[in-house]
Amino acid sequence: MKSRHTGLVVRFVLAGVLVLLGWQMLASGSTTDAQRQQESARRIAEYRPTCDGKTMRPRDTCLVFGGSGDEGGSYQHMMDMYAAANSPRELAERDRGWRVAGYVALGIGALTLLCFLLSLVEVIRFGADEPQDATISYQRRLVGLAVAGAMAAVGVLLIGESGNVVSWLLAVAGVLLTAAALASLVSAFRTRVGRRRWAKAHGHAYERCDKDLLQRLGWSDALPFAGGVVTGTHRDRAFLVFDYAEKDARHTALVMGVPGELPPLVVEAKLKGGPRLLTGTAQHWVDHATEVVAAADRHYPWAFKGNGATLWAKYDEVLSPSGEKLQRRLDGLHRVGTALAAMPG
Repeated sequence: MKSRHTGLVVRFVLAGVLVLLGWQMLASGSTTDAQRQQESARRIAEYRPTCDGKTMRPRDTCLVFGGSGDEGGSYQHMMDMYAAANSPRELAERDRGWRVAGYVALGIGALTLLCFLLSLVEVIRFGADEPQDATISYQRRLVGLAVAGAMAAVGVLLIGESGNVVSWLLAVAGVLLTAAALASLVSAFRTRVGRRRWAKAHGHAYERCDKDLLQRLGWSDALPFAGGVVTGTHRDRAFLVFDYAEKDARHTALVMGVPGELPPLVVEAKLKGGPRLLTGTAQHWVDHATEVVAAADRHYPWAFKGNGATLWAKYDEVLSPSGEKLQRRLDGLHRVGTALAAMPG
């Protein structure tokens, strides 16, 4: 809890510093043509070349040994170099750099502030001790969408300012990431809203977060908590539907009970081609491979596993499954479970 509160304070302070810094950069780079003309004239009028720490006179020449050769020269040459470096055009380029830096700082600051606000809402609603990964939260998705949108906006801005390859790459990457972030938001909506509605419509129980579900199931390869958990009975068989994290990826799992006890079974998706029975399948099923594959092809063309009194499968498409797709997958698991249980032992 203490670390969560510390993170909130750090985000708030960092957001404030970045917003103020970005605002100051934008102010520094937002000068008019007349202001740049005046600033250029003032700088040139006040400038006096120096050589070895001493102010030069109009007829002096500064000899510099080594370096690029641009440091020395006559008094007039050094005045001309300074005037060119501080011309209105060069000052406009510097202003453009300040504005770009200001936009970037403001963008990062705004995203940090958004992250702070969303984290604060999560803490107020669900407490500081709840695992964030278990909440199927909009927080990370909204922040990701904001980051992607900011990338695209900055890229478009830079295209207008300079039009180089980097700006185009940044804009294209921002657009692609924005599309991915929108897809992630749709998945979150399907889980937090659509799945809850589907569960309620069919009389199932919905739980936003279960902190140790996978630990109770004995899934040691995944993080212990689960989100978007639906428990119920589908055609006389108990089932679970939930989201879980494994190797930095989120999956939707479907677990369904079967009559009797099944030997270990690992079946590959039909769509991937090749043999459907994989390593880990018990010899019992290998001896009935033709019947097992036929049943899987007919009832459940996706990958699934079975062991003991349960079948389980992962849903790994881009978007989180809708209630209709969950219903279809549960129907398939029910049918294939019935077919497998009916095979001779």
